[in-house]
Amino acid sequence: MRERNARLRRLLGAILLGLGILLARIAFLQVVRGQELLEESHRNMVRETPISAPRGLILDRSGRVLARNTARFTIRLDPRQLSNPTRALEQIVRLLKIPHSRLQALVRQMAETPSEPVVIKEALDATALARFAEIQGDFPGIQLDVHPLREYPLGQLAAHVLGHVGEIDEETLRRRQGRGYFRGEWIGKDGVELSFESLLHGHAGARVIQVDVAGQPVRLLGERASRPGTDLFLTLDARLQRRAEEALAATLRRLQAENGHGGGGGGGGALVALEAHTGRVRALVSLPEYDPNWFARGISVRQFQKLLQDPRSPLLDRAVSGAYPPGSTYKIITTSAALSEGLIHSNSTFYCSGVYMVGDMPFHCFVRSGHGHLDLIDCLAHSCDVVYYRLGTELGLARMERYSRSFGLGALTGIDLPGEDPGNLPEPGWKEKNLQEQWFAGDNANMAIGQGFLAVTPIQMALATAAVANGGTLWRPQLVEWVRDGTSATHRVAPLVVGRVPVARAHLDLVRKGMEGAVDRGTAAGVGSELEELAGKTGTVENSPTSDNPEGRNHTWFTSYYPASAPDLVVTVFLEKSGGYGGELAAPVAAEVVREWKAIQAEKSLAPVRPVKDWDRAPSS
Repeated sequence: MRERNARLRRLLGAILLGLGILLARIAFLQVVRGQELLEESHRNMVRETPISAPRGLILDRSGRVLARNTARFTIRLDPRQLSNPTRALEQIVRLLKIPHSRLQALVRQMAETPSEPVVIKEALDATALARFAEIQGDFPGIQLDVHPLREYPLGQLAAHVLGHVGEIDEETLRRRQGRGYFRGEWIGKDGVELSFESLLHGHAGARVIQVDVAGQPVRLLGERASRPGTDLFLTLDARLQRRAEEALAATLRRLQAENGHGGGGGGGGALVALEAHTGRVRALVSLPEYDPNWFARGISVRQFQKLLQDPRSPLLDRAVSGAYPPGSTYKIITTSAALSEGLIHSNSTFYCSGVYMVGDMPFHCFVRSGHGHLDLIDCLAHSCDVVYYRLGTELGLARMERYSRSFGLGALTGIDLPGEDPGNLPEPGWKEKNLQEQWFAGDNANMAIGQGFLAVTPIQMALATAAVANGGTLWRPQLVEWVRDGTSATHRVAPLVVGRVPVARAHLDLVRKGMEGAVDRGTAAGVGSELEELAGKTGTVENSPTSDNPEGRNHTWFTSYYPASAPDLVVTVFLEKSGGYGGELAAPVAAEVVREWKAIQAEKSLAPVRPVKDWDRAPSS
């Protein structure tokens, strides 16, 4: 009996202890954490649904729309709101004439994730939208979602400049946490869309909704409006850009037909047109290109793989990311360096026999019979290799490297585009370090004519040409001319000087005379007879045969400015694996762009303007 009473006392003690612990826990939760738990309870009753901010528009300098926003309509089914979601799905699929294979896929998806909404159809066209509007009331669990969609109304025009958008990935979402980004949102992936993402993106809003215990919406509690992104007015002129693309594309098509698919016939090209005295880019072309609308609408894996596997590399921006030997266009820098170092002067004369000996190694001029007697201007006009072999060996690598760097070679230009290539500018010790070989005098001779290990981008060569044309100023290439914020206030972006070349204006005048002579009577003679004041320098880069260029077709260049008496526009053209010569292939493309520039100026379409609020109309001058 005593033992039973003892057990009862122990049991009663355990019960009292448990009750004490329970009461203490309740007191802790109510007194200590009461307010915190109450707030958490309210949070569980409230959901915030993000509202995408419209991306800023991208326009050309006169207000022509290059990238804008439109609506993307999506039909979504929530199985939790329907007693028989499969039956409802079958009906809606039949009414909207959606393929049966899509129905089967959606049924499988609902079976695997019965509590998750399924997307029935994306990117509804006008017909499907009208059909759904008629039947929407009969299907309370089927909703129409509206999402912003990026649209590029001019298609492929300036594709590499504009870039494209795509759905944000998890890694980018983590990096941008707390900056107004959410899953499923679209973000800049390339080009200006990426470089100016922080301006274009805007600030997302939110819809605050009360939900029940099952997570279903009960009522709208409030809404925080989104703030649109900043509009960008680029320095590009859409009309000049289009003409530049057409002229370059026509030449590439002709080369494709003449050279065939093999032997380098599938090469691409690039063109840069910028203002000599500001660095503002008026046209920037890389071909072949792609349509950024493919990405904005959701590119398929098959289509993306096709782009990646295309041997012509349409995703490569050759204007800023492609580095190639500059060929004889580099002679404008060799000449500038030799004049500055006192190796030659305005009255220097030369003789070209067709060959120049560097030690016991013969270096041939492209005119094997030789140019004969030449003055300084004709050396550049006729692009005599023999003279430049000599100048290169006398200058040496250190001096050529120093002057090249002052012209902007071997470094990023700072253009507001991702993936820029700095090119390759050898310096003393470069060959020994990278190739474990000695630098020979013959390497100096090759570099002086823009061959060998030197590699530049078309944008670099355009800026170097601008420095010659404007008297020695090196500009940062500018792509954005105006920005307009949410208040419709506009702000102009000022051009930026990044350096001065250490070459006297009188010496640059001599280089310019040589470039005028190239068009007048030299390697580019006859390119546009009516363009009397066009000045330029041709370049032809010899290639050794490779697997993708078995015939070793030349690259060709032409870099120019107009007009010669008061340089305004610089145009640089590059043709990859084109064969032929720069004067016959690249120069006519530049001439077409200059003709269009003249026509635009005559119509005063490029007069400085202040963008207007209505971005679908070009502002008046």
